[in-house]
Amino acid sequence: MPITEALKKWIVENCDVKADATDDEFRKAAGDALVNGKLSAEKLTELSADSKVDEANEFGKKLDAIASGLEKLVELQKPAEKKEEKKKELESKEEKKETKEEKKTTAQPSQFAKMIAGLSNPDAVDPDKSFDVRVREASERYSTTKTALVHPERTKSGKPHSFGGQRVKNYDEHGRFMDTASELDMAVAGAYAKHAIATAQRLGSRRAGFQALPQHDRELLYHAMEKMKWCGFSGHGDDRFADIIDRKLTSLEQKQLIDEAAGSQGQEAVPIVFDDQVIQTPLLHGELFPLVNVVPIDRGRRIEGVSTGTVTGSWGGVDDTDIPLFVTTAYVNAFDTTIFRWEGSVLVGLDFLSDSPINFGAHITQQYGERLLEDLDDVIATGDGATRPLGVVNTAGLAAVAFGGVDATIGNYESLRFGVAKPEHGAMLKTAAFLSNETNYARARAIPVGAADDRRLFGMDHDSYEVLNRPYKINESFADNTNIFYGIFGRYRLYRRRGLTVRTSTEGQTLISANELLISVTARYGGQLERAAAGVETTTAAA
Repeated sequence: MPITEALKKWIVENCDVKADATDDEFRKAAGDALVNGKLSAEKLTELSADSKVDEANEFGKKLDAIASGLEKLVELQKPAEKKEEKKKELESKEEKKETKEEKKTTAQPSQFAKMIAGLSNPDAVDPDKSFDVRVREASERYSTTKTALVHPERTKSGKPHSFGGQRVKNYDEHGRFMDTASELDMAVAGAYAKHAIATAQRLGSRRAGFQALPQHDRELLYHAMEKMKWCGFSGHGDDRFADIIDRKLTSLEQKQLIDEAAGSQGQEAVPIVFDDQVIQTPLLHGELFPLVNVVPIDRGRRIEGVSTGTVTGSWGGVDDTDIPLFVTTAYVNAFDTTIFRWEGSVLVGLDFLSDSPINFGAHITQQYGERLLEDLDDVIATGDGATRPLGVVNTAGLAAVAFGGVDATIGNYESLRFGVAKPEHGAMLKTAAFLSNETNYARARAIPVGAADDRRLFGMDHDSYEVLNRPYKINESFADNTNIFYGIFGRYRLYRRRGLTVRTSTEGQTLISANELLISVTARYGGQLERAAAGVETTTAAA
């Protein structure tokens, strides 16, 4: 029986039991009282009841009543529509019959299963928590960072560069500054070159050449076709028309580039990044090419232009005299330029083709650029106008200065320097320069101060390659020592057909034995000095 405080108090008062007795002593006294009739069962029940428990029970009953009241109050405040909706929902659940399959407990899908389901069908498993997984494109593996392109202090031959330390301006886009090629540019150039080579090795089949490329190179080529600008032609023959000029390819042109079945005409387009990288070497390191005026053209084998003289005016007229007319005879002259083909070539080992696109792109564009560098400087200097562009020294009508076939004097060089009038220099003063072979430069620097004074008249800074405050350019295509030229090279107009064509060959005993591939690039140029007054020469220097 429970020994409550009320029971203890009754036993102490009626059964002669001390208050500090144990619970067992209280139980024994209560049992004796029940036996001898002192304590009735009803009284024991009353004394054994716990008032704290009753109070807790009563408090709980009150809380239940309050909760029930709140529920009724909330229910009364709900809109009638929600009550009706809840009622229908309850009725639907009651009427629904459970099948055996519904009673089975199904296992929850794993995290991996959810991921796979989200990839294949985002609506299959919790579409709000589907995974966004994307495979990186090949182009995203390369940096697109570029830096300002600056002319080196010296040319490739070691001579001081006329524009050393200055930012490079694009030669054919109205003076836009140029940047170095990014890793992505190099990778695209490498993928394009590999595609051209693979196509040539498979008898010109663009489809077979494209399929022969590694997946990485194909992705780079796709990126270039879809997102980068191109230039070139989509026809055949020498008179074809450059309809791809600094723009992205159309969907049809993209197909034509990699699949001959997409069109009957061949595709001769090239990424601009490849074209620009080839030209960077002569632009940066050339002796003469950075000085001339390069004009890009879109079509034709011959440029038909005109050159004009200078009009005249006079003083002395009065109100009653006629204004003299300027005679236009020979004022307008034809300035026609023939476009010639240039080809550069390089040998590479067949095993080298397995190199990464970025390394291959850097190698191939540098090799073509170096070959082009030498040839462009040569034709600007001494081109014959018959098989290649016309060089400055072969321009008809140049003023001549006589050196007399003996050692040059300072007066001879002053005659050359001032043989070109100041107005011809104008804004192109930085492009004015002397030009000859190395021997004549050495002779110029060796002119003594006097017969009895071996000090050098032009100073001892022989590596400056400068005479009379003008750069002295060297070109070894001068066959002899008798020819020295001075002129404004900015007046030389070099026409360039944009877009390069890559050809390859592995045929022949030499190539087969060496396991090498011959790669050649074809471009087209034409050029000549705008007018003879922009230059002067001597053909009578000491032999």
